[in-house]
Amino acid sequence: MICLTLMESSIEANLKVIKKNRSFIDMVELRLDMLNDPLLVTPDKVKSKISIPTIITYRKKRDGGKYEGSDDRRRAVLQIYSKIGFDYIDLELDTFYPEIEKISNENGTKIIRSYHDFSGVPDNFESIIRQLSAKSGEIPKAAVYPKSSSELLKIFDVIKEVKDIKDKIILGMGDFGLSSRILYKKLGSMLSYCSNTNYSNSTRSGAPGQVSPREMVNLYRVNKITNSTSIYGIIGNPVMHTRSPEIHNEAYSRAGIDAVYIPFPVDRLDMFFKLANLLKIKGFSVTVPYKVEIIDFLGIKNPELDSINSCNTVVREGGYWKGFNTDINGFLKPLLLHVEISFIKKCAVIGAGGAARAVISALQSIGLEVSIFNRSHENGLKLALETDCSYYPLERQDLLINYNLIVQTTSVGMFPHVDETPLPGFKFSPDQIVYDIIYTPIKTRFLKEAEERGSVTIGGMEMLMTQGIEQFELFTKHPYP
Repeated sequence: MICLTLMESSIEANLKVIKKNRSFIDMVELRLDMLNDPLLVTPDKVKSKISIPTIITYRKKRDGGKYEGSDDRRRAVLQIYSKIGFDYIDLELDTFYPEIEKISNENGTKIIRSYHDFSGVPDNFESIIRQLSAKSGEIPKAAVYPKSSSELLKIFDVIKEVKDIKDKIILGMGDFGLSSRILYKKLGSMLSYCSNTNYSNSTRSGAPGQVSPREMVNLYRVNKITNSTSIYGIIGNPVMHTRSPEIHNEAYSRAGIDAVYIPFPVDRLDMFFKLANLLKIKGFSVTVPYKVEIIDFLGIKNPELDSINSCNTVVREGGYWKGFNTDINGFLKPLLLHVEISFIKKCAVIGAGGAARAVISALQSIGLEVSIFNRSHENGLKLALETDCSYYPLERQDLLINYNLIVQTTSVGMFPHVDETPLPGFKFSPDQIVYDIIYTPIKTRFLKEAEERGSVTIGGMEMLMTQGIEQFELFTKHPYP
């Protein structure tokens, strides 16, 4: 079930949120701590107006809520609401309200016994879940905040150990916890929470890591995920800005493939590979900063990786991980759609990471010479020697006026740092082709400044889509629909 957390300050506003999202949700959680005053509304009228299964929650600030008043008032409010017979009531592990429990049991209201930890994943996580489920008929809910790949792995390890508990809610908050929300059915949780999204400024209400009901249903198709659903994804740091789930999940849907594609923030590759084996992940895309480091973890390499030394696609083949690079074709096809090769005389690549390696290899494959401009002298020189390119420090951006193709491969200017550019103050010229492989935002400051000077510009979305199609076909062995 998909549960929408209602976080507005009035019942009227919450009803509008329900109406907006009704086709995507199965139930709601009414957060009394977010209301201006839960006693200013009549609980039985609230129940009739909401008209779908509802969890009543009055969360204290220390548990991630807003309520800071006395425990007596909180108890009194919850007692009033418990008499109405809502479907569920959420009471924390350390909350002892025997009279409310008695009323709830008499009314057929199910008690969710909850625990929240915003500091990480406790070592005794399994025993906490066991403690939450100690009372017969109560539903244990454990929400923890993984801050690393190893903590996320701990959540999935524990979920495996408590599979004997039938009705439960276990989830990870924050970016690292997103996969646990999407895969809730595969992991044995009875529901997953989501929150209303303000699309005008991309802010979200609700617990950290909650996504919108529309994303849950249309993008990730969470309620269609089963034990047989294949898992794919993208790893990186940062990675939550990615648009790749839109490319892959929509294609799975249209092609009738039972699969889901999820972003995985990663801070340690070794921990991610343990998670990948635990979840039986079948393949994943690789973005910054792991396109070079990932090669050390591969069992099989496609031949081009020996020369490129950059991998952006990994597929499980038998008992091995096989690496590919789809960045080369992804980069070249949009470029050659916009300009004839004969027009390109001198190429400059900004950056010296894994993406730069792929771009350099692509340009050299069509007979072009490349110069590298990079902020770090050590990394720039190293890549130049390995790829037989010229090297200049980025401070010498004055030299770039002599190049009619400039390719930006760093993360400078990527969301949320949209006001940044690797070439502050540089004056592009109308006879230059300016290519930025960043796709979030679609038009970076770097591209805007080039466009204002009359340059031909190419954005990263074209490259993302082109290489994503090739990745899809490597993952699924099906043509992209």
